[in-house]
Amino acid sequence: MQLENLLVQRDDGVATVTINRPDARNALNTPTLAELKRAFTELSVDDSARVVVLRGAGDVAFCAGADLKEVARLGDLPARRRYFSAVADLLEIIHRMPQPVVARVAGYALAGGMGLAAGCDFVLAADNAEFGLPEIRLGLFPMVVMAPILRLCGPRAAVELALGGERINARRAYEVGIATQVVPLAELDAEVCRLTSKLKNFSPLVMALGKQAIYGSASMDYLSALGYLKEMVALVASSEDLNEGVNAFLSKRTPEFKGR
Repeated sequence: MQLENLLVQRDDGVATVTINRPDARNALNTPTLAELKRAFTELSVDDSARVVVLRGAGDVAFCAGADLKEVARLGDLPARRRYFSAVADLLEIIHRMPQPVVARVAGYALAGGMGLAAGCDFVLAADNAEFGLPEIRLGLFPMVVMAPILRLCGPRAAVELALGGERINARRAYEVGIATQVVPLAELDAEVCRLTSKLKNFSPLVMALGKQAIYGSASMDYLSALGYLKEMVALVASSEDLNEGVNAFLSKRTPEFKGR
């Protein structure tokens, strides 16, 4: 994979995607968005990647959002639609990933960068992280990233963030449901490693079906969710990995899941 703005590393079941534009606070320009879409699409069908970590280069910024220098140069409406549609496409690809996706957030996670973090399944934030949707200050609005942010924190907190335009610290992000966990910056990588080491040993099939079940049932009414979930559990219960897990438990050994 020939990449200019990303680093993609694989290590024992964990793939790490790094937005590598530290001089621009890892902002999202068109080439970076294209590379992110390509990287996540390829990883989604890579059986060797059990877990995917998304991070920014350095600890100053996870991602500062749109590259404003490029936004200022965008021409007509179709050009602007293409740019912001690429953000939506990336969020959809991440959402559909069969693997769990972990956002490792240090420093700024602003605008599209906050949305990108919120679009991941886990958000591990350092205590120096700052989240925010400052678009309103520029005469813009975070339309696309409202989808993952509303899913996590609901309308009240979204109004505070999007209409108020203020930044919040990592602790507040945890309180409103954006961050999964907050740890000291010096411990962030160890915590990411702890989480990914656990996740990579679970059944990839069951994790993929579990993600579908969680997100698929979230917008359903109660009875519709029950009907949907009983079918999903039937799929899980028919898997070889369930038999392996049960037999390993009864034999007091570590299961070896194959994703079948």
